[in-house]
Amino acid sequence: MPRIFIELLIAPALVTISTLAARRWGARAGGMVSAFPAIVGPVLLILAVAHGRAFAARAADGTLLGLVSLAAFALAYGRTARRRGWRASVAVGWLAAGLAALVAGGAAGGARSPSGLLIATATLALAYRALPAVGPEAPASRARPGEIPLRMGSAALLVVALSAAAGALGAVAGGMLAALPVLACVLAAFTHRERGGTETIALLRGMLAGMGSFVLFCQVIAMAVVPYGIPAAFAAATLAALAVQAIGLYRPLAVHSLLRRQSSPASATVTAGPGSLGRQSS
Repeated sequence: MPRIFIELLIAPALVTISTLAARRWGARAGGMVSAFPAIVGPVLLILAVAHGRAFAARAADGTLLGLVSLAAFALAYGRTARRRGWRASVAVGWLAAGLAALVAGGAAGGARSPSGLLIATATLALAYRALPAVGPEAPASRARPGEIPLRMGSAALLVVALSAAAGALGAVAGGMLAALPVLACVLAAFTHRERGGTETIALLRGMLAGMGSFVLFCQVIAMAVVPYGIPAAFAAATLAALAVQAIGLYRPLAVHSLLRRQSSPASATVTAGPGSLGRQSS
């Protein structure tokens, strides 16, 4: 029960933060924010407290394997979004995610660290490279009335369904369920419906680019929770994920800010009169 309540609070909050980040800095930034392990972290913590450190380590490995389904969803959705609407894209995305989860689940029995790390990193990188490249993002638009509450409610319903299904499963299967593309589906569908396929692909590319924090968080838990204990492992994993997320977000935003600062003097020069231009050149 505490697990469900935590997911109900954190998943909608992450959808809200991602939506606001996309409104402020673009779809790619919103995707990167959504990749932070704000759902899997509390889930793994509850599993560690309830079932022990070894169980949590196995669940973290299972979560890394489950990222295969997220990569498949992002790739299939992005490819479909170029030609079809959000409903068809969601259907194709979940079909690809389900098939990928079955393949990953077949290899889950003997999977141990660093197998999950290598598989997750390889599939996320391949999905990112295979997604279509996108041009400049469209200007931010105003939020529709009731848009954010609707996104929050959709995320909460999906998370409740997955939490209920994961209750009777073991460590690896439960960890894989935690990595299913719940937030990716919600964010992609709403972005696709409101802003089109190009913005959705930018969101998915940002999400895949930001998954380094998610992968690192799970890997630290898998390696450190048994020898060093729950508090130390989760503190180290959270700090590592925050550091990677900050680096990933800072670089694009810094470039964007620099381009804006450079474009301002250029615009002033273009709009200035001939006399002012002559004074600058002297």
